[in-house]
Amino acid sequence: MIFDKIANISRYCGLNPNLDLAFEYIEKHLDKMPNHIDLNGTDVYGNVFTYDTVPDEDSFFEAHAEFADIHIMRAGIERIAVSDISVLEIDEAHSDCDFWAMHGPEEVSIVLSPGSFLVVLPGDAHKLKMQIEESAAVTKSVFKVKMK
Repeated sequence: MIFDKIANISRYCGLNPNLDLAFEYIEKHLDKMPNHIDLNGTDVYGNVFTYDTVPDEDSFFEAHAEFADIHIMRAGIERIAVSDISVLEIDEAHSDCDFWAMHGPEEVSIVLSPGSFLVVLPGDAHKLKMQIEESAAVTKSVFKVKMK
């Protein structure tokens, strides 16, 4: 897991070529990002989502084996929890689309706000869309990055 300010994103270049591609796009073009962008076919792509945050009990952990996710809040704030998959139990497994739904304890909790980003790597389960005090609309860019 990486949690930092977008202004610092270049510090993390060199970890993985696909991450570098996403980081470079974020650093230079995030303000002009369309609703969907393919940076390297199905290996690196991004989407813009708008939704309302939900109570903690309406959220669940998700995890991926092959992909990292980069979450960038564009408007609004949400709470995100991150736990290692080893402390969670699997509810649903969809290996064909690299998605596992899980439940269990929250090890780390962050507040994602405009100007910050979160990278969750394979093995980092993440519980998304949680409201801070009450439900609120958020707009977020999410990049999927295949880790080779």
